Amino acid sequence: MDYKLVAIDLDDTLLANDLQISKRTVKAIKEAQNEGVRVVIATGRMHSSALPYAKMLGLKHELITYNGALVKRVVDNQTLYHEPISTELVRKVAKVAQKHDLHINFYLDDLLYVNKTGVEADYYEEIAGIKPILITEDVGDFLDRPSTKLLIIENDRTKLEEVFSELTAGFADSVTITTSKVNFIEIMGQQVCKGTTLANVATKLGIKAEEIIAIGDSYNDLEMIEYAGLGVAVGNAKEEIKEEADYITGTNNEEGVAQVIEKFIL
Repeated sequence: MDYKLVAIDLDDTLLANDLQISKRTVKAIKEAQNEGVRVVIATGRMHSSALPYAKMLGLKHELITYNGALVKRVVDNQTLYHEPISTELVRKVAKVAQKHDLHINFYLDDLLYVNKTGVEADYYEEIAGIKPILITEDVGDFLDRPSTKLLIIENDRTKLEEVFSELTAGFADSVTITTSKVNFIEIMGQQVCKGTTLANVATKLGIKAEEIIAIGDSYNDLEMIEYAGLGVAVGNAKEEIKEEADYITGTNNEEGVAQVIEKFIL
């Protein structure tokens, strides 16, 4: 099969645990592009957090961020697609998070706002490289416009699972709720996921699902892996993701992405 597009998750997939991309992987991605293959990052991260990696890899086209809620073109920063969560729903989800005294990220105009400081805010800043802005007024008053995504961070797994269940019971019909890292709950607008956005991008480009490779590790990558002709799980992926994948490559620390590109494209 001549693959025309490769969609790659960032954290725990393309990035090793030190948040770097190996020289071998950079080389493979650049060579794939030279062969005419479109390489697209599809991440839960903010656009501003993912952009430096896209530029380092020489990507020029679509950058899928916020789990598919925002697509911008790398070369000129033009917004191609944006599907945020409505102000009303943002307020309702925020109430649930605050009732349980949880840390929550709001994303407005690609800026990061948080309801409180602490270990969760510090952890997110460390991995994303984005300085959070603390909301000093009442959160309900502050939230006067849609948020591209919401992210709850909680290190107590039992508490996190309880809130995940509560949110699913209350909002499953109006938002998309998923997880990426073990201490994250990711919330997007209804129907928003990496798979749907990737399908929209591919359709506009005239690329069929079977001509696509998608590589990921976690639950927010599932729809993308199911959609692609070759759905790939890295070796460190969640077991449920491996079960749905067509192929399992090396881990994020073993240059699993480079292995896939070298095997199926180069």
